[in-house]
Formats: sequence, structure tokens, C-alpha cells
Amino acid sequence: MSKGILITGATGKQGGATIDALISSPSHSSDFTILAVTRNPSSASATALQNKSPAIKLVTGDLNDVPGIFNAAEAIHKPIHGVFSVQTFAGQGQSVDTEEKQGKALIDEALKRGVNHFVYTSVDRGGDKSLDNPTNIPHFRSKHNIERHLVDSAKGTNMSYTILRPTAFMDNWVPGFMGKMFGAMWTSALAPDRKLQLISTKDIGSFAAQAFRNPDRFNNRAVSLAGDELTFAEASKVWQDTVGYGAPATYSFMGGGLMWAVKELGTMFRWFDTDGYQVDIPALKKEHPGLQTLGDWIEKESAFKKQ
Repeated sequence: MSKGILITGATGKQGGATIDALISSPSHSSDFTILAVTRNPSSASATALQNKSPAIKLVTGDLNDVPGIFNAAEAIHKPIHGVFSVQTFAGQGQSVDTEEKQGKALIDEALKRGVNHFVYTSVDRGGDKSLDNPTNIPHFRSKHNIERHLVDSAKGTNMSYTILRPTAFMDNWVPGFMGKMFGAMWTSALAPDRKLQLISTKDIGSFAAQAFRNPDRFNNRAVSLAGDELTFAEASKVWQDTVGYGAPATYSFMGGGLMWAVKELGTMFRWFDTDGYQVDIPALKKEHPGLQTLGDWIEKESAFKKQ
């Protein structure tokens, strides 16, 4: 019998990447039934997701009603073996307080429903120091609080967990103005010799899928994720070498203006400069050699074209 895996954020970057990784194996249809949570099952993105595989079943739900999500999912497949949990602090009706409430509610309901394995995607906050380092960034602190709730609540239960701690997303570089603003904030906030660690969302999904496929390797582990570490000048050279033009960025003062207007962005980028992510990339690549570099991501995953 296939194992039911409940995926939140199914039409988003991390949830979508997890689903792609789960269905990538030729035997995926007999391994898992993917219970993909979406608020609008008739949306174009939800329809496109369902068309990827017969193993994908859409679950209509909202993270403000977690018991309702589980009820809808169990009506399709019971029991639920695993949960992939991702929340956002941004967007309509969202805040860091809402994010934390939703994340904790998923953990509590998963325990009530007898879930075997819970994968939570969080954020790196200093490598091995992360569990005890909430930082001064509100949406990092909310994730820290969810992590602590998961670790403490799972003790003495039959539910194991994996915490994934990504660094900055390579996927923040999207075509258009917002991708250029990511570059502008980087150049505005970080010293020229300060490196920023990066990860592709494809690799986040790959690790999440591995946690469900190989639970013995990932049980009760926290794994910080980065595939590359570069100064902006080094990143721009990678762009030049890969597609024939430098890293997308607008004027630094515009990045500074956005960070002034959106205080949380400013706090985060200043933390990148003063503290920063601290993933041991060489050690991670020994365990998982296929991690994408920035050049790999630009060439294979991004929407940017070579000139």
C-alpha cells in the first residue's frame, strides 16, 4: 500500500519541488500517494500540478483550519504517513504570528493523527547553532519557535521528524524587476568581500523527498542546506560565464530604499552581512554530491536565457 504524504504549500516553490522529487522515481506511483494541499483546486497551478502524476491528489484546505485539512486528506487516503510543512509570513492575511500559529498547529494535529514522519522546512540561523539562535529577524524567530515546538512535542512519541534549514534561494533571481531587487539588496547590504550562501529550491525538495524515502538517515535530524557560497562579484562572474551577462541587479540605492521601507528585509540583509548563514557546504556535499551550484541552477533550472 502506498504511503500518504500530506504536502502543504503544494503549488509553491518548496512544496512543488518536494512533489517533483517524490514523483521522479519510476516506482513513485506505488511508493506514495501525494496529498497536495491547495486553497483553490480549480486554479491553473493546481490543475497543472495534478496533471503531473496520477499519484497526486488535491486536498482543498487552508492552514487556518488544520483539522479540516487532515479531515479532507484522510477522506482521500488514510492513514497519513508523512507531512511536509512549510508556511509563509508574507501575503494576504499572513504575518509572523500567523506563520507560527499555523506551523505549530500542523505539528499538534500530526501527532493527534498518528503521523509517522514530519518534515519541516525552516531556515538556517548559524549552522549547528540554529536551534538555540532565534536571531533578531522576525520571520527567522517564528521558524525557530516552530522548530522548538516540533522537537519538544515529538519527544516520547512515535513521530520522528526532519528539519530542513535552507539558506538564501537561488530562485529569488526571477526575470524582471523583483529579481534585480534581490541583487540590489545584496550589493547594498553586504560588504564586497562578504559571501552569501545559496540553495536551489529543487535541492530543498530533493532533501525532503529523501527524508520520506530514507527515514533512518534523517530521523530526528536538522540539516542546514546550501550548495554555493559567493560574494556578489563572484556570483556575477558565474552569471557572465553561464549566460553571457552579469548577475541581475538594479541600482544599490534602490535596494537600500526597499530595505528601509520594509524593515524586516533590512534586518535580514544586515544579518547576512554581520552574522550570515553557516552551512558546512563541503561536509554536506560529501553526503549529497549532487547539490547544485549557482551555475548549475542558472543553466538547468532558471528562466534566464543564454546570450
